[in-house]
Amino acid sequence: MNDILSFRSPTAQVAQDLFIEHNETEKAQRFLAPVSEKDLWFERPGQLMNKLNSHKVLVDTWTGASTGVVGDKYKVTQMRDFTDATERMLMDALPNDKFKDMEIHDTMSHGSAVRCRKYTFPAFSKPIETRKHSTEVALTVALVQSYDGSTSNGFVTGLLDFFCTNGMISGDYTKGNKRHTSGFNLANFILDMDKVVKDFYNDIQRYQIWAATDISVVHAEGAIESLPGMSDKLAKGMKDQYLTEVQTRGSNVWALASALTYYSSHNSEEFPIKGSAANDNVARALLDRSRKVNTWLRSSVFQNLLLAA
Repeated sequence: MNDILSFRSPTAQVAQDLFIEHNETEKAQRFLAPVSEKDLWFERPGQLMNKLNSHKVLVDTWTGASTGVVGDKYKVTQMRDFTDATERMLMDALPNDKFKDMEIHDTMSHGSAVRCRKYTFPAFSKPIETRKHSTEVALTVALVQSYDGSTSNGFVTGLLDFFCTNGMISGDYTKGNKRHTSGFNLANFILDMDKVVKDFYNDIQRYQIWAATDISVVHAEGAIESLPGMSDKLAKGMKDQYLTEVQTRGSNVWALASALTYYSSHNSEEFPIKGSAANDNVARALLDRSRKVNTWLRSSVFQNLLLAA
């Protein structure tokens, strides 16, 4: 298959131009702004200021605001270093034609403490067809990074549904040795893009099976209620969203997956993110939701729908 990689682009200029153009925008400059390390000081009544050697403060150089307090062993690697390494990796792995119409989307949460850059590749897209509907889904690769110690850095891979802009996680590479420690090595950070692309096409085959697997609304609603950690309030909203999906896609397992991923992809009237009007928490909340939905899609409750059909 031509789309399986094992390929080093002989002329990366086209892709490089795309990255340079995006990274020179003001929004990207804000996203890539470095953080600095400051000593953490504390004061007790009647005493002079004392330095806390076990922790330090990270400061966003764009705003001068703190992104968080971290341990003294926390190794700061700047966002620009992560994106440069990621984009070199992509240019080395992908032929230039795979960058056609590529989209780059930067989001930040909690000030700039949590940052995510998502690359969407329409050139890696395939259709998913139900009896009633067809949509194109594209490969996505997202770089996740934090400067408050709340998450490991790494990659989340998956797909984007062009019909409804729902995103779905299929691979989460933000665990293990990807933490900000003194032993962190950026050279070991990059993805095996051969595996990512192969997994994407395997996932497409799996999702097409979901699309071809009809289920009753009763069974879908029962599955929603039984998903781990599902509250009554959230289940009601998810059932309503499933019925909305059914109108377009038909009553099948893919429609249920689409209802779940709608929840993880939108800060919507149906599924509002608590406190988002006053707090800068949307990007982090959607990432947490995506991980929750990934757990649901891999649960025995969801898989049993396929066995019972």
